[in-house]
Amino acid sequence: MREKPAVLSPDQLAAINAPIENARSLPAESYISTAFFEAERERVFSRHWVSALFDFDVAEPGQVLPFELCGMPLLAIRGLDGQLRVFHNVVPYDGCLAVIEPASELREIVTPYHGWVYDLDGRLQAAPFWDGTLHRDQRPDGVPATDLVEVHCEIYLHTVFINLSKQPMPFVDYIAPIARQFSDYDFSDVAVVLDRSGQPIAPRAVTHCNWKIFFDIDGPNVLHESFVHRAYSESPAHPRVTPEGDKNYREIIDGYLIGLGFNYSNFTETYGAVDPAEQHLGADGQLPDQAGFVDLYPAMSFSIAPTYIEIGINLPDGVGRTIDRRLYLLPSAAVTPENAAKHEKVYGFHGEVAPEDNRISEAVQKGAQSPVYNERFFCPFWDGMRHQFHRWVAADLTE
Repeated sequence: MREKPAVLSPDQLAAINAPIENARSLPAESYISTAFFEAERERVFSRHWVSALFDFDVAEPGQVLPFELCGMPLLAIRGLDGQLRVFHNVVPYDGCLAVIEPASELREIVTPYHGWVYDLDGRLQAAPFWDGTLHRDQRPDGVPATDLVEVHCEIYLHTVFINLSKQPMPFVDYIAPIARQFSDYDFSDVAVVLDRSGQPIAPRAVTHCNWKIFFDIDGPNVLHESFVHRAYSESPAHPRVTPEGDKNYREIIDGYLIGLGFNYSNFTETYGAVDPAEQHLGADGQLPDQAGFVDLYPAMSFSIAPTYIEIGINLPDGVGRTIDRRLYLLPSAAVTPENAAKHEKVYGFHGEVAPEDNRISEAVQKGAQSPVYNERFFCPFWDGMRHQFHRWVAADLTE
C-alpha cells in the first residue's frame, strides 16, 4: 500500500509544537484543502470517539437511521432488545447501502439492491436465489464475511458516541473528565427538554466554515467574548480578568476535554442570578457554583450551568461546512408538560450567542482564502487552550 503524503511539513509541525510565544497555528490550507480533510477523516474522525447522534434519533425498537460521518455511510439500528447499535452501512456482496431511508417498526432489513435479509443485530439471515434456485431463505456458502460490520457505540447523556477504530480508547476514560471537572453536579437524573408536542427540542444549524474553526471559537477561545457577543461586551464581568490582571476563570485541559471553567456566582451580571425556586443539577441537593464552556475533542461541545446542560454535536460536512445540533438537559422533575411552552421559548433556538459565533467563524473561513495569510500566532496570556487544540490535530495527522 502506498504511503499517503504528509499534509504537514516538518517545519509546520515544529512551528505548531513550539512554545506558545513562538508557535504558529495550523496552516490556512488546513481549512480549505480537500487533501487535508481526507487525512482528518482517516486520522481524526476514524480513530477518536465522536459524538454522532442523540439517542432519541433512533428511539424505538425496529427503528433504523442511515447517516454519515465525514461522508462515510453508517447505520444506527434500535434492536428488538432495545439496544442501539451502529454499523457500517454497506452490504459486503454488492457494495450498496444496506438501508437508504429511515424506517420504523422493522423486524428485519431487506437490502435494496439484491434483497439480502439481515436481522436487527446485523447478521445475515438470507440471500434469496443465491444458488439459482427459487429459495428465498438460503445463505451463501464459501464467500467472505457477510454480516454487517459493527462499530463501537456508547451512549452518555443521551448522546451517541461511535468509534470506527479496531481498538479504541476505553470510553469510560474518554468521558471521565466531564464528571471530574464538574464534580458538583449530579448527571444521573437528567432529562431531555421537550416541546409541547412531546418531542425533543434539538435545534440544528449550518455554519459555512471548517470544523476546526468552529471548534476553536466554541470552547478554547476566551478572548473573543467581549468583541463578538453583545451581552458580554455590555457586562462589567468581561473580559474574564480581575482588576489586577489575573484570570478569573480556569483553563481546563483534561484528557480530550478543553475549555473554560468558572464560578457562576462571579458572572451573574452576564448570565443572571439563579432563581432559587428553579430546580438545579447539584449533587446532594446543593446548588452548584461550577460552570463552564468546554469541548470534547473532536466533535462535542458541552455547556453547563447550575440549572441546565447544553450538548452540541458539531460535525464536518465537507471541508468548509459544519453542522451542529443541540440538545438541552434539565433535572428530570423539571421536564413536564406544564413547563413545555416556557422551554420552547428558552431552548427552541440557538439564541443570540451562537449566531454571533457562527458569523465570525464564516468570516475566518473566508479569511483562509487570502493570499497573504498563511497561519495565525497565539497570545500567551489567552490562547493556551487554542494552542493545545492545534497540537492535538497536528499530532493526529502525523501518527
